[in-house]
Amino acid sequence: MFDQILDTYRKAAESTMQFQQTMMRNWTSQWPQMPGLGLPNPGAAWIEQVHAAQRKWGDSVVGMLDKHRETLDSQYRAGIRIIEDTFRTTEAKDPEQFRRLTEELWRHSFEALKTVSEDQIRECQSAMHKWLDVVSQGATAVKA
Repeated sequence: MFDQILDTYRKAAESTMQFQQTMMRNWTSQWPQMPGLGLPNPGAAWIEQVHAAQRKWGDSVVGMLDKHRETLDSQYRAGIRIIEDTFRTTEAKDPEQFRRLTEELWRHSFEALKTVSEDQIRECQSAMHKWLDVVSQGATAVKA
């Protein structure tokens, strides 16, 4: 019984290894040819363009993460403010004041949600534009 389990495990491991090797072979076959392999030299200018694109993409990712952190900070601040406002509704003296405080709370909540959603959409659009710029520069570098 253990022999069957180990045999099945071995076959699965071999199959996985073959799949990974095939994927790696297919993936690397699409890379530009490198010097020293008896293939055409891409040239220093092409390599520099690729490095510049990588640096620009790295800077873009760091910038996006900084903006994401700022967005999270503002979301937390808004959430804390909403919680404080929620507790303030219990201080209402009469039903009219309670209604007014509740409406104000809902207005602030929806405004915070709207702001966060708009910021996220803007950041996503910005990231896509930066990514497309880097990809188009990379494509230009490959053609050169």
